[in-house]
Amino acid sequence: MPPAFEAVAAWAGTGRVVRATELDVAMRRLPEPQKAVLISSGVPLIDDLVGTVSFHAEPTMYRLANSDDPRWMYGAAPETGEVHIWSPDGSAGFVNSTVIHWLCSLHLVGSWLTSSTVIDRWDEDGQAEEQALAENADLLTRIRDLDPPAFGNGAHTTHFWPGVLDRWLY
Repeated sequence: MPPAFEAVAAWAGTGRVVRATELDVAMRRLPEPQKAVLISSGVPLIDDLVGTVSFHAEPTMYRLANSDDPRWMYGAAPETGEVHIWSPDGSAGFVNSTVIHWLCSLHLVGSWLTSSTVIDRWDEDGQAEEQALAENADLLTRIRDLDPPAFGNGAHTTHFWPGVLDRWLY
């Protein structure tokens, strides 16, 4: 179940969670629960991950947000709501099975980033590194349990979430 808007805003900060309006999603061919969660929960802004939120229809997907890298955007596939990250040249990569899974994954990652006591200093000493690696492994397990295809085989070179979380440590 996706988190409530208040739970997301508690870690993301005031003004850093953008909710869709009913008009934004009315004509989208997405399952109703996925439309509803974009309105009720919202998309959090997360540094180095989600830079801006944009609910625009594109020819092959429904844009959800832009990454901090302007060459990439997150979008949902019509009918299924499967979330991918796309580049303007048409290349794409799988992120999550549904919009709901994506928002839950963003909540897990964002709340970890804002509550971890070691993520910003993981390389100061061996103990901090061990704790950061353990937190990272726990977070990946939680994402795998939530949405197994998003974790895949755990390879950071071929699967979005393992790759993103690996980057935060290196």
